[in-house]
Amino acid sequence: MSGGYKHLGLTDWPFRVVPERSLCTYIADRERLRGDVADLLAGLARRDASDIHLFWAWFGAGKTHTLFYLANRAAQIGYEETNNALHTVYSEFPKGARSFLDMYRSFVTGLEVEKLVDAFLEVSTSEGGAKMLDELTLALPDLMSALQVMATGDRAERLTSIRWLRAENLPIAMFRKLSISSKISSSEDATHILAQLVHLLRSAAVSAGRPGCNVVWLIDEFQRIDRTAPRAKEEINSGLHSTFNACPSGLSLFFSFSGKPQTALPAWFSPELRDRIGRTKVLILPPMLRDEALTFARDVIAHFRMPSRANLPPYFPFSAEACRAIIDEVNEKDELKPRSIMLAFDAVLREADARLQAKEFETVSESFARKALAEYTVLEEPEE
Repeated sequence: MSGGYKHLGLTDWPFRVVPERSLCTYIADRERLRGDVADLLAGLARRDASDIHLFWAWFGAGKTHTLFYLANRAAQIGYEETNNALHTVYSEFPKGARSFLDMYRSFVTGLEVEKLVDAFLEVSTSEGGAKMLDELTLALPDLMSALQVMATGDRAERLTSIRWLRAENLPIAMFRKLSISSKISSSEDATHILAQLVHLLRSAAVSAGRPGCNVVWLIDEFQRIDRTAPRAKEEINSGLHSTFNACPSGLSLFFSFSGKPQTALPAWFSPELRDRIGRTKVLILPPMLRDEALTFARDVIAHFRMPSRANLPPYFPFSAEACRAIIDEVNEKDELKPRSIMLAFDAVLREADARLQAKEFETVSESFARKALAEYTVLEEPEE
């Protein structure tokens, strides 16, 4: 808790344009989306048959915030021993991606290494674990060596093994000191290792008495694939398809992308991947209506309200009239999306913050909000 916003009756600064994962523990307004996410996570907690989900949103509609919220809720639900273990990995589609190997790197970078080590130790000490480790050693001896070093090596050795797992281009001599014979250098290598990591995490969960496990890979900004070269697009699709096929259980892929939703899937999904997607409920984030935008602003403020100041008016430090004026101003120049709403409220509150603290006035009025926004320029950026 910041403690620096008592004059606003808030625990922290509420209007953040860039989502901060630790703060994405709520969804403002959007009751249907909140329900859809709850239903989806309830399913993942019960079933670990691999599946694919789509998340389609307008630019600035709160997509990344929702993905972070989903990851935070998954961590809570997956902690309950009667549910499947849920390991979420968030990654953005790499800019300038040339192959599935780049996708793999983004996955491993987002993976919590400590959970991987815990899974390795769980399997290593479990009844029947020796068989799985023997199979892993025969299939991917370098991965087995890297996991052993992560679990038992000194700090420098552990860091080197992690860098190998992340497919960093270090001198091969550094890896050979750890009994790792070659680098991860191809999409095929990446597919095999990623599938084995999913299998390891699932085996560890079952060994620990859990019903199963889902590794939930949240791939944000997937529309960037449309800007890759045709060969790269084909290889990335092939790698995703092959990885999914290699994981009949324990892997949930979330493809999240921006743009105005259409009735058909974007052309950048390969026929093979389209076939695997099949029928799925697409989560959609459209712009808001005026009343929805007002509820959104109220919910954001309420989320950061100090418990000791719960008796304050719902829009404080804004007046209700100021909130309506801000939303009307946004609506005149842009669609009512969380990003544009947050930007406008943030601009007004920044102008009012010091004055409110100095008690020049008690609440942000409609006239103050309009005057503050008039001094800010709305820059129109080309959408990605």
